[in-house]
Amino acid sequence: MTQAITKEDIVRAVSELPDDATLDDAFERLFVLHKIQQGLKEAQSGEAMTQEEVETHFRERRKSGKKG
Repeated sequence: MTQAITKEDIVRAVSELPDDATLDDAFERLFVLHKIQQGLKEAQSGEAMTQEEVETHFRERRKSGKKG
């Protein structure tokens, strides 16, 4: 199973930012890492949708006129 993001991962991600990075840049980098980790975890546990399921989902939403 995929491991959670560690303090070491966080420190590395922030230290790789350019010197002029903002707090927003750091938050964005950490958020992306979190979402990647979450997606890997879902994929490994079988919770992720296949490409076909995603296409079917959006095709049905388009037909029904739903947004969001």
